[in-house]
Amino acid sequence: MSSPRYWPKAGESGEPRFSTNSTGAVLSDPQRPGALRGPAPEALCRNGALVLGSWEGIPGKANLIDVHRPYHYPLPRFLRTTRIKEWQAVQAGDPDTFIFAVLYDAKYLSMASVDIWDRAGKRKAGFRQTFPGRRFFFPASLEKSEIGIKTGHRELSISVDMDSGSMKLRASNNPRKAPAASFDLDLTFDLREESSSAFSVCLPLGLNRAMYSTKILMPCGGSIEIDGERRTFKEEKALGILDDHKGYYPYHLHYDWVTGSGVEPSGRRIGFNLTDNQVKDQRRYNENRLWIGSAIHSLPPIRITRPYGHAAPWVIQDTEGMVDLIFHPEVPHDITMRLGLADVDYIGPFGRFEGSLRSSSGEKIDASRLYGMGEDKNLRL
Repeated sequence: MSSPRYWPKAGESGEPRFSTNSTGAVLSDPQRPGALRGPAPEALCRNGALVLGSWEGIPGKANLIDVHRPYHYPLPRFLRTTRIKEWQAVQAGDPDTFIFAVLYDAKYLSMASVDIWDRAGKRKAGFRQTFPGRRFFFPASLEKSEIGIKTGHRELSISVDMDSGSMKLRASNNPRKAPAASFDLDLTFDLREESSSAFSVCLPLGLNRAMYSTKILMPCGGSIEIDGERRTFKEEKALGILDDHKGYYPYHLHYDWVTGSGVEPSGRRIGFNLTDNQVKDQRRYNENRLWIGSAIHSLPPIRITRPYGHAAPWVIQDTEGMVDLIFHPEVPHDITMRLGLADVDYIGPFGRFEGSLRSSSGEKIDASRLYGMGEDKNLRL
Protein backbone atom coordinates (compact mmCIF):
# COMPACT_ATOMS: atom_id res chain seq x y z
CA MET A 1 0.00 0.00 0.00
CA SER A 2 1.23 3.48 -0.81
CA SER A 3 2.16 5.72 2.08
CA PRO A 4 0.14 8.87 2.88
CA ARG A 5 1.23 12.18 1.49
CA TYR A 6 4.35 13.53 3.16
CA TRP A 7 4.31 17.32 3.14
CA PRO A 8 7.76 18.95 3.28
CA LYS A 9 8.25 21.33 6.16
CA ALA A 10 11.02 23.82 6.71
CA GLY A 11 13.86 22.23 8.63
CA GLU A 12 12.98 18.71 7.48
CA SER A 13 14.32 18.95 3.93
CA GLY A 14 16.41 22.10 4.09
CA GLU A 15 15.39 25.36 5.76
CA PRO A 16 14.50 28.01 3.15
CA ARG A 17 16.76 31.04 2.97
CA PHE A 18 15.25 34.13 4.56
CA SER A 19 15.94 37.86 4.58
CA THR A 20 13.83 40.85 5.59
CA ASN A 21 12.51 43.88 3.73
CA SER A 22 12.04 47.46 4.92
CA THR A 23 8.74 46.67 6.65
CA GLY A 24 10.21 43.77 8.62
CA ALA A 25 8.44 41.11 6.56
CA VAL A 26 10.47 37.97 6.05
CA LEU A 27 11.23 37.13 2.41
CA SER A 28 11.89 33.63 1.15
CA ASP A 29 14.79 33.56 -1.35
CA PRO A 30 14.02 37.02 -2.81
CA GLN A 31 16.68 36.63 -5.53
CA ARG A 32 14.35 34.35 -7.49
CA PRO A 33 11.24 36.44 -8.30
CA GLY A 34 8.24 34.41 -9.40
CA ALA A 35 9.87 31.03 -8.82
CA LEU A 36 8.77 28.24 -6.52
CA ARG A 37 11.14 28.29 -3.60
CA GLY A 38 11.01 24.80 -2.12
CA PRO A 39 9.84 23.54 1.28
CA ALA A 40 7.14 25.59 2.97
CA PRO A 41 7.98 27.20 6.32
CA GLU A 42 6.78 25.91 9.67
CA ALA A 43 4.72 29.09 10.12
CA LEU A 44 3.75 32.06 7.95
CA CYS A 45 4.29 34.50 10.79
CA ARG A 46 7.57 34.45 12.74
CA ASN A 47 8.01 36.71 15.75
CA GLY A 48 5.16 38.89 14.50
CA ALA A 49 6.57 39.27 10.95
CA LEU A 50 5.07 37.71 7.83
CA VAL A 51 7.01 35.15 5.79
CA LEU A 52 6.37 36.15 2.17
CA GLY A 53 6.98 33.80 -0.73
CA SER A 54 5.77 30.71 -2.57
CA TRP A 55 6.58 27.09 -1.95
CA GLU A 56 5.80 23.53 -2.90
CA GLY A 57 3.85 21.69 -0.21
CA ILE A 58 1.93 23.32 2.64
CA PRO A 59 3.05 25.43 5.60
CA GLY A 60 2.92 24.06 9.10
CA LYS A 61 0.68 26.93 10.26
CA ALA A 62 -1.05 29.65 8.25
CA ASN A 63 -0.98 31.89 11.32
CA LEU A 64 -1.67 35.30 9.77
CA ILE A 65 -3.53 36.19 12.96
CA ASP A 66 -0.16 36.49 14.79
CA VAL A 67 1.19 39.37 12.70
CA HIS A 68 2.09 42.57 14.57
CA ARG A 69 0.44 45.87 13.59
CA PRO A 70 -1.43 44.79 10.44
CA TYR A 71 -3.04 48.25 10.27
CA HIS A 72 -0.14 50.32 11.65
CA TYR A 73 -1.47 49.94 15.20
CA PRO A 74 -1.15 47.16 17.81
CA LEU A 75 -4.71 45.83 17.43
CA PRO A 76 -6.05 43.25 19.88
CA ARG A 77 -6.44 39.73 18.54
CA PHE A 78 -10.23 39.84 18.28
CA LEU A 79 -10.08 42.92 16.01
CA ARG A 80 -7.43 41.30 13.82
CA THR A 81 -9.69 38.27 13.51
CA THR A 82 -12.56 40.38 12.16
CA ARG A 83 -10.45 41.54 9.19
CA ILE A 84 -9.29 38.10 8.01
CA LYS A 85 -11.47 36.59 5.30
CA GLU A 86 -11.18 32.80 5.13
CA TRP A 87 -12.54 30.05 2.94
CA GLN A 88 -12.10 26.52 1.72
CA ALA A 89 -13.23 25.85 -1.83
CA VAL A 90 -13.23 22.74 -3.98
CA GLN A 91 -13.57 22.49 -7.75
CA ALA A 92 -14.06 18.93 -8.99
CA GLY A 93 -15.23 17.24 -12.14
CA ASP A 94 -14.94 14.74 -14.93
CA PRO A 95 -15.89 15.03 -18.62
CA ASP A 96 -19.62 15.02 -17.73
CA THR A 97 -19.90 17.01 -14.48
CA PHE A 98 -18.41 20.09 -12.80
CA ILE A 99 -18.76 20.84 -9.08
CA PHE A 100 -17.90 23.94 -7.08
CA ALA A 101 -18.29 23.92 -3.29
CA VAL A 102 -17.22 26.62 -0.83
CA LEU A 103 -17.38 27.38 2.88
CA TYR A 104 -16.75 31.12 3.34
CA ASP A 105 -16.21 33.17 6.50
CA ALA A 106 -16.05 36.97 6.26
CA LYS A 107 -16.70 37.28 10.04
CA TYR A 108 -19.71 39.56 9.54
CA LEU A 109 -21.21 37.13 7.07
CA SER A 110 -20.71 33.42 6.34
CA MET A 111 -21.81 31.29 3.40
CA ALA A 112 -22.08 27.63 2.45
CA SER A 113 -22.58 26.97 -1.24
CA VAL A 114 -22.44 24.02 -3.61
CA ASP A 115 -23.19 24.05 -7.34
CA ILE A 116 -23.31 20.99 -9.58
CA TRP A 117 -23.33 21.45 -13.34
CA ASP A 118 -24.40 18.44 -15.39
CA ARG A 119 -22.48 19.23 -18.56
CA ALA A 120 -24.00 16.35 -20.51
CA GLY A 121 -27.62 16.97 -19.49
CA LYS A 122 -27.33 20.79 -19.28
CA ARG A 123 -28.94 20.96 -15.85
CA LYS A 124 -27.87 22.46 -12.55
CA ALA A 125 -28.35 21.49 -8.91
CA GLY A 126 -27.11 22.89 -5.62
CA PHE A 127 -27.86 25.32 -2.81
CA ARG A 128 -26.54 28.51 -1.25
CA GLN A 129 -27.10 29.49 2.36
CA THR A 130 -25.85 32.60 4.16
CA PHE A 131 -25.53 33.16 7.89
CA PRO A 132 -25.09 36.36 9.91
CA GLY A 133 -21.79 36.57 11.73
CA ARG A 134 -19.16 33.88 11.99
CA ARG A 135 -20.29 30.32 11.30
CA PHE A 136 -17.07 28.47 10.40
CA PHE A 137 -13.76 28.19 12.27
CA PHE A 138 -10.89 27.31 9.97
CA PRO A 139 -7.77 25.86 11.61
CA ALA A 140 -4.28 27.28 11.07
CA SER A 141 -3.07 23.87 9.86
CA LEU A 142 -4.42 21.71 7.04
CA GLU A 143 -3.07 18.51 8.58
CA LYS A 144 -6.45 17.39 9.92
CA SER A 145 -9.69 19.33 9.76
CA GLU A 146 -13.41 18.99 9.17
CA ILE A 147 -15.59 22.01 8.47
CA GLY A 148 -19.19 22.17 7.37
CA ILE A 149 -22.87 22.67 8.06
CA LYS A 150 -25.91 20.49 8.54
CA THR A 151 -29.17 22.43 8.63
CA GLY A 152 -32.48 20.73 8.04
CA HIS A 153 -32.46 19.21 4.58
CA ARG A 154 -29.01 20.57 3.60
CA GLU A 155 -25.49 19.40 4.30
CA LEU A 156 -22.01 20.42 3.13
CA SER A 157 -18.67 19.38 4.62
CA ILE A 158 -14.99 19.36 3.63
CA SER A 159 -12.70 17.10 5.67
CA VAL A 160 -8.92 16.77 5.27
CA ASP A 161 -6.74 14.05 6.82
CA MET A 162 -3.11 14.24 5.75
CA ASP A 163 -2.17 11.19 7.83
CA SER A 164 -4.51 8.95 5.85
CA GLY A 165 -3.79 10.82 2.60
CA SER A 166 -7.39 11.69 1.81
CA MET A 167 -9.91 14.51 1.60
CA LYS A 168 -13.68 14.11 1.51
CA LEU A 169 -16.38 16.35 0.08
CA ARG A 170 -19.94 15.56 1.12
CA ALA A 171 -23.04 17.50 0.19
CA SER A 172 -26.75 16.84 -0.01
CA ASN A 173 -30.00 18.68 -0.48
CA ASN A 174 -33.47 17.22 -0.13
CA PRO A 175 -35.78 20.21 -0.68
CA ARG A 176 -39.28 20.11 0.68
CA LYS A 177 -40.67 21.80 -2.41
CA ALA A 178 -39.97 21.72 -6.14
CA PRO A 179 -38.42 22.98 -8.38
CA ALA A 180 -35.02 22.64 -6.64
CA ALA A 181 -33.34 19.34 -7.49
CA SER A 182 -32.47 16.87 -4.76
CA PHE A 183 -28.92 15.55 -4.78
CA ASP A 184 -26.43 13.53 -2.78
CA LEU A 185 -22.69 13.98 -3.36
CA ASP A 186 -19.90 11.88 -1.82
CA LEU A 187 -16.37 12.31 -3.21
CA THR A 188 -12.98 11.16 -1.89
CA PHE A 189 -9.78 12.87 -3.07
CA ASP A 190 -6.37 11.16 -3.12
CA LEU A 191 -3.82 13.23 -1.19
CA ARG A 192 -1.03 10.66 -1.27
CA GLU A 193 2.41 11.80 -2.37
CA GLU A 194 2.39 9.97 -5.69
CA SER A 195 -1.08 11.25 -6.60
CA SER A 196 -1.35 14.93 -5.63
CA SER A 197 0.63 18.15 -6.08
CA ALA A 198 0.43 21.19 -3.81
CA PHE A 199 1.81 24.70 -3.70
CA SER A 200 1.33 27.47 -1.16
CA VAL A 201 1.85 31.22 -1.16
CA CYS A 202 1.94 34.13 1.28
CA LEU A 203 1.71 37.35 -0.74
CA PRO A 204 1.70 41.03 0.34
CA LEU A 205 -1.51 43.06 0.31
CA GLY A 206 -0.14 46.08 2.18
CA LEU A 207 1.98 47.01 5.16
CA ASN A 208 2.07 43.92 7.43
CA ARG A 209 -0.92 42.43 5.60
CA ALA A 210 -0.94 39.40 3.32
CA MET A 211 -3.03 36.67 1.78
CA TYR A 212 -2.26 32.96 2.12
CA SER A 213 -3.39 30.13 -0.13
CA THR A 214 -2.63 26.44 -0.50
CA LYS A 215 -3.87 24.81 -3.69
CA ILE A 216 -3.77 21.05 -4.27
CA LEU A 217 -4.51 19.19 -7.51
CA MET A 218 -5.56 15.58 -6.95
CA PRO A 219 -7.62 12.75 -8.44
CA CYS A 220 -11.01 11.99 -6.98
CA GLY A 221 -13.58 9.23 -7.00
CA GLY A 222 -17.06 8.66 -5.64
CA SER A 223 -20.62 9.21 -6.68
CA ILE A 224 -23.33 11.78 -7.19
CA GLU A 225 -27.07 11.29 -7.36
CA ILE A 226 -29.39 13.97 -8.77
CA ASP A 227 -33.15 13.42 -8.60
CA GLY A 228 -32.59 9.68 -8.32
CA GLU A 229 -30.12 9.44 -11.21
CA ARG A 230 -26.77 8.13 -10.00
CA ARG A 231 -23.38 8.50 -11.66
CA THR A 232 -19.88 7.46 -10.65
CA PHE A 233 -16.67 9.47 -10.62
CA LYS A 234 -13.65 7.39 -11.62
CA GLU A 235 -10.18 8.49 -10.51
CA GLU A 236 -8.62 7.98 -13.93
CA LYS A 237 -10.92 10.69 -15.36
CA ALA A 238 -11.91 12.88 -12.39
CA LEU A 239 -9.89 15.68 -10.78
CA GLY A 240 -10.28 18.15 -7.96
CA ILE A 241 -8.54 21.27 -6.65
CA LEU A 242 -8.66 22.40 -3.01
CA ASP A 243 -8.11 26.06 -2.16
CA ASP A 244 -7.41 26.75 1.53
CA HIS A 245 -7.39 30.53 1.83
CA LYS A 246 -6.92 33.34 4.37
CA GLY A 247 -6.24 37.01 3.85
CA TYR A 248 -6.19 40.52 5.33
CA TYR A 249 -8.08 41.74 2.28
CA PRO A 250 -9.14 45.40 2.14
CA TYR A 251 -12.72 46.47 2.79
CA HIS A 252 -13.22 46.63 -0.98
CA LEU A 253 -11.94 43.27 -2.21
CA HIS A 254 -11.54 42.69 -5.92
CA TYR A 255 -9.91 40.03 -8.05
CA ASP A 256 -10.18 38.30 -11.40
CA TRP A 257 -9.50 34.57 -11.48
CA VAL A 258 -9.75 31.53 -13.72
CA THR A 259 -8.96 27.89 -13.04
CA GLY A 260 -9.27 24.73 -15.08
CA SER A 261 -8.24 21.09 -15.07
CA GLY A 262 -8.51 17.92 -17.10
CA VAL A 263 -6.95 14.55 -17.84
CA GLU A 264 -5.10 13.95 -21.10
CA PRO A 265 -5.69 10.73 -23.11
CA SER A 266 -2.36 9.46 -21.72
CA GLY A 267 -3.73 9.81 -18.18
CA ARG A 268 -1.56 12.80 -17.30
CA ARG A 269 -3.32 15.32 -15.07
CA ILE A 270 -3.29 19.00 -16.06
CA GLY A 271 -4.48 22.02 -14.09
CA PHE A 272 -3.89 25.74 -13.80
CA ASN A 273 -4.60 28.68 -11.50
CA LEU A 274 -4.46 32.28 -12.79
CA THR A 275 -5.26 35.37 -10.71
CA ASP A 276 -5.07 39.12 -11.11
CA ASN A 277 -5.70 40.44 -7.61
CA GLN A 278 -4.73 43.11 -5.08
CA VAL A 279 -1.33 41.62 -4.30
CA LYS A 280 1.55 44.12 -4.44
CA ASP A 281 4.34 43.58 -7.01
CA GLN A 282 2.78 40.71 -8.95
CA ARG A 283 5.88 40.13 -11.04
CA ARG A 284 7.54 38.98 -7.86
CA TYR A 285 4.54 37.70 -5.92
CA ASN A 286 1.72 35.78 -7.58
CA GLU A 287 -0.10 32.45 -7.44
CA ASN A 288 -0.16 31.76 -11.17
CA ARG A 289 0.69 28.10 -11.60
CA LEU A 290 0.47 25.26 -14.11
CA TRP A 291 0.27 21.64 -13.02
CA ILE A 292 1.64 19.09 -15.51
CA GLY A 293 1.46 15.66 -13.95
CA SER A 294 3.19 15.97 -10.58
CA ALA A 295 5.23 19.03 -11.61
CA ILE A 296 4.22 22.61 -10.78
CA HIS A 297 5.37 25.47 -13.02
CA SER A 298 5.30 29.19 -12.26
CA LEU A 299 3.54 31.51 -14.72
CA PRO A 300 3.88 35.30 -15.15
CA PRO A 301 1.31 37.95 -14.13
CA ILE A 302 -1.82 37.92 -16.30
CA ARG A 303 -4.71 40.16 -17.26
CA ILE A 304 -8.31 39.08 -17.83
CA THR A 305 -10.43 41.17 -20.18
CA ARG A 306 -14.07 40.78 -21.14
CA PRO A 307 -14.52 42.90 -24.27
CA TYR A 308 -18.17 41.90 -24.76
CA GLY A 309 -19.29 41.36 -21.16
CA HIS A 310 -19.25 38.53 -18.67
CA ALA A 311 -21.47 36.17 -20.69
CA ALA A 312 -19.21 36.41 -23.77
CA PRO A 313 -15.69 34.95 -24.06
CA TRP A 314 -13.03 36.14 -21.62
CA VAL A 315 -9.45 36.76 -22.78
CA ILE A 316 -6.60 35.70 -20.45
CA GLN A 317 -3.05 36.64 -21.44
CA ASP A 318 0.37 37.48 -20.10
CA THR A 319 3.15 39.53 -21.72
CA GLU A 320 5.65 36.67 -22.10
CA GLY A 321 3.79 34.28 -24.39
CA MET A 322 3.16 31.63 -21.72
CA VAL A 323 -0.58 32.24 -21.21
CA ASP A 324 -2.93 32.66 -24.18
CA LEU A 325 -6.44 31.51 -23.26
CA ILE A 326 -10.06 32.11 -24.12
CA PHE A 327 -12.65 31.18 -21.49
CA HIS A 328 -16.13 30.39 -22.82
CA PRO A 329 -18.79 30.73 -20.08
CA GLU A 330 -21.48 28.04 -20.34
CA VAL A 331 -23.61 28.53 -17.24
CA PRO A 332 -23.87 31.53 -14.87
CA HIS A 333 -22.99 31.33 -11.20
CA ASP A 334 -23.67 34.79 -9.78
CA ILE A 335 -24.24 36.23 -6.30
CA THR A 336 -25.56 39.74 -5.59
CA MET A 337 -26.25 41.07 -2.08
CA ARG A 338 -27.03 44.55 -0.78
CA LEU A 339 -26.56 44.66 2.99
CA GLY A 340 -26.10 48.34 3.78
CA LEU A 341 -22.40 48.73 4.54
CA ALA A 342 -21.71 45.34 2.95
CA ASP A 343 -22.16 44.53 -0.74
CA VAL A 344 -21.44 41.40 -2.77
CA ASP A 345 -21.12 41.48 -6.56
CA TYR A 346 -19.83 38.10 -7.66
CA ILE A 347 -19.82 36.70 -11.18
CA GLY A 348 -18.40 33.17 -11.41
CA PRO A 349 -19.51 31.20 -14.49
CA PHE A 350 -18.47 27.66 -15.34
CA GLY A 351 -17.13 26.93 -18.79
CA ARG A 352 -14.54 25.56 -21.18
CA PHE A 353 -11.21 26.88 -22.41
CA GLU A 354 -9.35 27.14 -25.67
CA GLY A 355 -5.84 28.31 -26.42
CA SER A 356 -2.62 27.23 -24.79
CA LEU A 357 -0.38 27.39 -21.74
CA ARG A 358 3.38 27.04 -21.88
CA SER A 359 5.45 25.68 -19.01
CA SER A 360 8.74 27.14 -17.81
CA SER A 361 10.47 24.24 -19.60
CA GLY A 362 8.79 25.19 -22.90
CA GLU A 363 6.13 22.48 -23.11
CA LYS A 364 2.91 23.69 -24.74
CA ILE A 365 -0.39 22.52 -23.23
CA ASP A 366 -3.59 22.48 -25.30
CA ALA A 367 -6.30 24.05 -23.13
CA SER A 368 -9.22 22.63 -25.12
CA ARG A 369 -9.28 19.54 -22.87
CA LEU A 370 -9.63 21.65 -19.73
CA TYR A 371 -12.80 22.76 -17.97
CA GLY A 372 -13.31 25.04 -15.00
CA MET A 373 -14.59 28.44 -13.94
CA GLY A 374 -13.83 32.13 -13.79
CA GLU A 375 -14.53 34.84 -11.24
CA ASP A 376 -14.98 38.59 -11.21
CA LYS A 377 -15.29 39.12 -7.47
CA ASN A 378 -16.15 42.43 -5.80
CA LEU A 379 -16.92 42.60 -2.08
CA ARG A 380 -17.38 45.42 0.40
CA LEU A 381 -17.11 43.66 3.75
